[in-house]
Amino acid sequence: MGAKVIYYRNAWWVRTHVGGQKIEKRFGPTAADKRAAQELIREINHAIGLKQWPPKREEPLPVDLELRRWLEAWTPAMKSGYCALVAGVINTHLVPFLGSRDLHQLREEDLLRYVRAKLDAGLAPATIRRHLASLQRVLSIAHREGKIPRNPAARLGELMRRVERVAAHEAPEAEAWTREEVATLLAVAHELEPRVAPLLHFLLATGCRRGEALGLKWEDVDFARGRIVIRRAVTSRELTTPKSGKGRMVAMPPALAAELFDLLALREREAKADGVTRLGREVPEWVFSSLAGTHLDERNLTRSWYRVRRRAAKLGVRPLKLHAARHTYASLALAAGKSIRWVAAQLGHASPAFTLRTYAYAMPDEEVDLGFAEFDAVTLKAVTLEAVARRRYPSPQKKERSARHANPSDLLVELGGIEPPTPRLPALCSPS
Repeated sequence: MGAKVIYYRNAWWVRTHVGGQKIEKRFGPTAADKRAAQELIREINHAIGLKQWPPKREEPLPVDLELRRWLEAWTPAMKSGYCALVAGVINTHLVPFLGSRDLHQLREEDLLRYVRAKLDAGLAPATIRRHLASLQRVLSIAHREGKIPRNPAARLGELMRRVERVAAHEAPEAEAWTREEVATLLAVAHELEPRVAPLLHFLLATGCRRGEALGLKWEDVDFARGRIVIRRAVTSRELTTPKSGKGRMVAMPPALAAELFDLLALREREAKADGVTRLGREVPEWVFSSLAGTHLDERNLTRSWYRVRRRAAKLGVRPLKLHAARHTYASLALAAGKSIRWVAAQLGHASPAFTLRTYAYAMPDEEVDLGFAEFDAVTLKAVTLEAVARRRYPSPQKKERSARHANPSDLLVELGGIEPPTPRLPALCSPS
């Protein structure tokens, strides 16, 4: 029962068997990692010689306690909205299903049973994947710290991709409005919710997220250059960074620039009419502000959007989510011929590959001229059987014309069948 070092999946592993159960520990791919693995092998074999192997099993790791312990420890590294979402997933889904089961006993089959139970409950595969992502982080940390020998959720991404393919009835597409629906939406918004209409126009014309629009200030709008800087967002009523954690600059179409310029002039007139300053400024610092001069509240924005959506639905506009404005921008930009890299930069995606996977359906068709793949008789008029036959079997007249200009010796061979004499060797040699 000795331990050994193997190279597997681009890493060095220490593998041993205890009581019929395989125990392994992963190291990195470098030579230093190999030396560390060999050092661990020597320690294990030494312990085996002293009959001190296998070591005593560690204390059990209940799933519910480990999940809550992880959430408490990692709260400073999470945004408040995401933290509340994860806490709800743990208390409502993961803990009721897994309970206090030991992390050492978890297997991929347990994850699949969870997936089956939640699919039967009507949850989407993407939602289930987000649930298991929290459990995957807990298992990864426990495996990295050596508390468990293996991580059963290491292949969670591949596993859930298979589940999504099986559960899907058709290839997914991001829902987006047409240009006609966008025009109707904006018209209804200006009539029904004039304070929210510029924000809806901003979302449709830039592809920004709702929280990024709520966190926009006038200092971020550059009318001279036609650019808008996205550097903050409002999420769960708190001011934070954008989702990617990085700022970016987006292009501002002329129509949006004109509406924002008119909105700024309107806010200046309102401030002068009040005769007092709001929050110490003549004009609220927020582009899309409330009557009190603060940024719009998320819940109030949602209520206003529902009213606009209900009215627009009566006019034939599909009742999609407000996030569909982002999908609409990306779809129209790609259909207009904008590059994947440009659209990804505008949307703030970490990688253009993600943009391509999400919006590949919206890219313009390039099958305009398929002449290169036409192989019928009409296209290949120059290549006919008669032309091929003439090249391979020339006519007697052509053979006679060729013979007139040929070498006389070749003519004797062709017409008379007489073989020309071979020159003697001395004739080919130079005189001494």
